[in-house]
Amino acid sequence: MKYFKPDFELHHFSDITKEWLDNNRITYIFSDLDSTLAIHDKPGDRDLTNWINMLKQQKITLIIASNNSQGRVDRFCSPFQINGFGNCGKPLPHRLRKQMNGTNPNECLFLGDQLLTDIWCGKLLNMKTALVKPIGREHEPLQIKLKRKIEKQMIKRWYK
Repeated sequence: MKYFKPDFELHHFSDITKEWLDNNRITYIFSDLDSTLAIHDKPGDRDLTNWINMLKQQKITLIIASNNSQGRVDRFCSPFQINGFGNCGKPLPHRLRKQMNGTNPNECLFLGDQLLTDIWCGKLLNMKTALVKPIGREHEPLQIKLKRKIEKQMIKRWYK
């Protein structure tokens, strides 16, 4: 169970600040999309815009890694002028490993809201991992709501 435990537990993506990035020596962020950065199937909000602008000012590369469709990822990424990959097949790391292009995993963070896809994938890629509280849970598909019940039980075991 501890293999699924993230390196960091954060409330929101905006908890990742310039200082946090410097302290943890992060230069690349691979991030889930739905429920991590935005409500499922919705565009990003002003908080996200400000956060992405901060990342760009700090020369941090943000790459979206989603199991949602490439169309959803493209619609989300286009206004922010960032790269993203849909149909990633997380937690399997193969597609994302190809996108790393020799990037040092010690400088990478995998950011997500789910243990069984995002955190596991980041661990398989030997990256640091950060779990955030999901955004807009009332809009999530049923299969994700069911998966969250399993994850909740996993999290409880860490603190026993």
